[in-house]
Parts: sequence; C-alpha cells; structure tokens
Amino acid sequence: MLDRDAVRIAGSDLLQRISDVMERVDWASFLDLAEMLPRARRTFVTGAGRSGLVARSFGMRLMHAGLTSFIPGETITPATGAGDLLVAISCTGQTGYTSYLARRGRQLGARVVVLTADPNSPLAALGDRVVVIPVAAENIVLRAAIFEHAASLCLDAVFNVLSERLKLDMEAFRQRHANLE
Repeated sequence: MLDRDAVRIAGSDLLQRISDVMERVDWASFLDLAEMLPRARRTFVTGAGRSGLVARSFGMRLMHAGLTSFIPGETITPATGAGDLLVAISCTGQTGYTSYLARRGRQLGARVVVLTADPNSPLAALGDRVVVIPVAAENIVLRAAIFEHAASLCLDAVFNVLSERLKLDMEAFRQRHANLE
C-alpha cells in the first residue's frame, strides 16, 4: 500500500524540478522564436510521443493567435517550402521521426527551430536555431516529463507574447476557438 502522501510529494517534487528548469531557460531564445513566427509564411510544428502532444498544443495556440499552422502527418497539412518555419520538439533530440521531418523541412527550404534538452543531439544539428530547455534528471522518464511540462509552459509564454504583439482581442480568439465540441 502506498503512503497516503506519496502522490502529493511526487507532484510537489515534479513542480519544483520544473520551476528549477524554468529559472535556467534562456528566455531570449524564446523571444527570438516569438519574433520568427509572425514572419513565417506558415508554421509546421512536430514532435513524437508526449513532445508531439506539446507540438500539437502549440500549433493550436498559433492558430488561436491568427497564424497559419499545421501538424505534419495530418491529412490537411500542405506541402512546405521556402518562407515556412518548422518547429521540431524532442527532449533527447534522438527521435527518428522528428529528425526526419526536420531534415526534410530543411531540404524543402523551410527554416528549422529545434526545442530540445540536448544542444549536441542529432536533431539540434539540423536546426537553424536551437532552443534549449535545460533539463537534467536521473532517469529518462522523469527527464522527459520535466522537459514536456517546461516546453509547454515556455511555448504558452511565447503565445502570450504573440497575443499581445499581434493585438489579439478576446473576440478574435473566440472566433478561432473550436466550437464543434
């Protein structure tokens, strides 16, 4: 039987670890991303597994901000090319699918921004820009969890900055928000 406080303690530990990572983030790199996004013709956001869920969430936020965004692999995703931006998210930077899409995006003329915990990874080598989320943990499961939560928070901060810069008002947001729910 588990200690009655085990989940609360684990949650508090996770929150503290995420907070520690957020204190070490290079926010200027996220500001650079926020400046690149409105200049891109279209933005494609990708990742695999839980990083893929973060990517999908961010793609939705970009749409809410009035930017054209797509998730590679979806049936309505168009071809990419010059003037487009691909944001590739992977904690380890070792994910084959994400690396393939970053390599392919570059070949097709898109700029590539990589979010990763490992700036020396194969995926990072494919990026025109690399945004590091400085996660270190004893095991990959905990490391990935911290990375994904921190990445989500950082990308929500980018959305908040974009919303302000793009003068996103609540009526425009409501008009873009899903209503077939």
